Amino acid sequence: MQRVNQLLSLLSASLVLFLAGSAFFLSFESLKDLAVQMGVAESIAWLYPAIIDGAIIVFSLSVLRANLNQENILYPWVLVSLFTVLSVVLNIIHAHQDFLAQFLAAIPPIALFLSFELLMSQLKASAIRLQTIHGLSEITRVVQEKQAELDAVIVSQTAELDSIVRERTGYLEKLDGQIKQLESKMSNLKEDIGQKNGKVKESIPDTIVRIGRTRPGRTTKKQDAMQQLLAYLASHPDVSLSEMAIAISRSKSTAGAYVSELEMNGMLKKDTQGWQVVDGYKEKAHLG
Repeated sequence: MQRVNQLLSLLSASLVLFLAGSAFFLSFESLKDLAVQMGVAESIAWLYPAIIDGAIIVFSLSVLRANLNQENILYPWVLVSLFTVLSVVLNIIHAHQDFLAQFLAAIPPIALFLSFELLMSQLKASAIRLQTIHGLSEITRVVQEKQAELDAVIVSQTAELDSIVRERTGYLEKLDGQIKQLESKMSNLKEDIGQKNGKVKESIPDTIVRIGRTRPGRTTKKQDAMQQLLAYLASHPDVSLSEMAIAISRSKSTAGAYVSELEMNGMLKKDTQGWQVVDGYKEKAHLG
């Protein structure tokens, strides 16, 4: 379909160009002959039609250029119209007084104007189409450049992120290794503590046995001394602490400790008359 459109456009442009050329030639000959009739030398008479009809072509091209560049087209259109009217009038003047001859004389400049304007319209459409294609190509090029820049940025950022990830991964692996070392040390420490606890547990029974072996003797001596102290206080309520110590053959501080313990246990109390052995413990004191 595109190939057919190109062929039609080329054929149409060729025919329009042929029509414009034919109209230009007919109008050119009429204006040249009129210039010779007006006394212009034949050698330079051709300049008049070249100026008049050539101006129509030049001004039409100016209209096309202004239109494509989105400029003001009023002035070139006025010039095209004026020189077209001038060419038509001069061609009519050159013709015979017969109306048909004048009508035929007016056809070439009008045909030149219309055909050339048609050719300009086709050229304008082609130019717009080419400009659109060029614009699309330019947009495509810009998009590809931006895409390439974006790809480069993505690649750069991806490489940077990969580097950061590798760095963080290495740090985490190192941290994981340190954690495993700490876990190993804690495990070894637990084993050492367990072994020490085992040794302590093994040694506790022996200690208990030793304590059990020594404590009864000590307890018996203490009880005997306290019974002796109670018996002594039962018959000597107003004695001093030094006398108590002498009576039980202990130190003063030990005697004081015994008295305090007997008071706490409710076996001994002190009133205005001195130390009194509580009822119920007097008989035990004497028996002891």
